Amino acid sequence: MNREKPVLGQGVRKLTLENQAPQCDIYINEQIYDFKEIVANKKVVDIGCGYGRNKSIVESLGGEWVGVEPFEGGANTVVGSAEDLPFEDETFDVVIMDAVLEHIPDVGKAFSEVARVLKPNGLFIGYVAFMECFHEISYSHLSFKALEHYSNINGMKLEKISGGSAFGIDYHLRILFYPFPFNFLRKVIASSIRFIFKIKSKLAYLGLRYKRKMKSKEAKKKADLYYKLECLRQSNGFNHLIRKQETIANKK
Repeated sequence: MNREKPVLGQGVRKLTLENQAPQCDIYINEQIYDFKEIVANKKVVDIGCGYGRNKSIVESLGGEWVGVEPFEGGANTVVGSAEDLPFEDETFDVVIMDAVLEHIPDVGKAFSEVARVLKPNGLFIGYVAFMECFHEISYSHLSFKALEHYSNINGMKLEKISGGSAFGIDYHLRILFYPFPFNFLRKVIASSIRFIFKIKSKLAYLGLRYKRKMKSKEAKKKADLYYKLECLRQSNGFNHLIRKQETIANKK
């Protein structure tokens, strides 16, 4: 059978930008939620809470805060595993995992436990590493598509994702030059990367308009998506807002 010589790194199927991008609102270098607004008067479980920096915020806003750690020593109120949470079904309005998911061996089980303890329409918020190098004991550095997949198979929906405030490139340079201070230069590099992606998106727009004869509105939409996708692909990590879907019974 005669086949065209494959392009290095290209699979057997052709993927569009829309195939590759998460089906949610994408934000680059922006906040995607107001933490205080989300936790006010809510029952909140903070998994991997560390020294409990969110405790005073939640409680000052009339919420109830429960901290979880797999070992003693932090500000946690419960010793437990993210893969086997010691709570009844549909207990919490909000689940927080801030830089925690990458440290959980069975991330799929952790997602199923989050979905189990969340009330319908409850929110799962936090941050997960992606292009960070191995740190402490990290297992699963999740892509944006992984966040979407694990949400979907557990009756949840990734509604918002934010990346592009920092990238794997500037993160690894900071690690390389440690202990020398690198924070200011890191911000400059991250800003430069976003600028390069923005220029590439402008060139993509021109190509779509004048080479492929695409209408202006459609070309702009694709060029904008290209910019966002390029930023996500190389992001240090992602902030996410995931919502547990209401069941049919709850909707009636």
